[in-house]
Amino acid sequence: MCLCTIGTSVVEDVSRWTQQFRKGSTRLAILQLVGERERYGYEIITAIRDRTGGVLELAEGNVYPALHALEKEGHITSSWREVEPGVPPRKYYRITPRGIEHRAALVEEWKTYAEAIARLLEGE
Repeated sequence: MCLCTIGTSVVEDVSRWTQQFRKGSTRLAILQLVGERERYGYEIITAIRDRTGGVLELAEGNVYPALHALEKEGHITSSWREVEPGVPPRKYYRITPRGIEHRAALVEEWKTYAEAIARLLEGE
C-alpha cells in the first residue's frame, strides 16, 4: 500500500518533503555561517554542503533569494569587495544585531522541533 499523493510515487513524495525541509533550513544555515564570519555567496553554498556532509546541498537559486530576503528584513548586510586584480568583486554578507536575535530564535525553535520529532520517532 502506497501512502503517497494520488498519482505520485513514494520517491516523488519524499523528494517534495525534502525540498520543503531544505527550504525551511536555508535561512538558519545562512545566518549561522555569516554569524561566524563574513562570507560571500558561493562560499556560503560550499560551506553548507561541506559542513552537512552533502546532506544539505543548496543551489544558487535557493541561496541568493534567501540572502536578499534576509538583507531586506535587516538580518544581514552586505558590501562589495575587490579580492584581487582581474577577479570580479565579491559581495560579502555579515549578520546584524537583529540577525543574531533572529538566529537565536530559529535555533531554539529548531532544537525544540527536532527533539519533539526524535521523541515521536522513538515510539512508545
